[in-house]
Amino acid sequence: MGHTCERRILEAGPLAQVEQCGCGVVHLTLGALTLRLEPQALSELAAGLRRAAGNLREGTPLEDLGLVSSLKH
Repeated sequence: MGHTCERRILEAGPLAQVEQCGCGVVHLTLGALTLRLEPQALSELAAGLRRAAGNLREGTPLEDLGLVSSLKH
């Protein structure tokens, strides 16, 4: 059987819940999916999501971000 840490809830909302184990690992739960991340990885993910949301609001094309050369659907 695996080791179980006590968790504390850092944030909970209708879309996601974020908890931190006593060992330091952060658990990001989205529906049935849980990602186990180091705290620094959570910070980097949050920063990336903030940038993505800003680009979405501004309507910045992916080509201008240097992410893709063209989109094909």
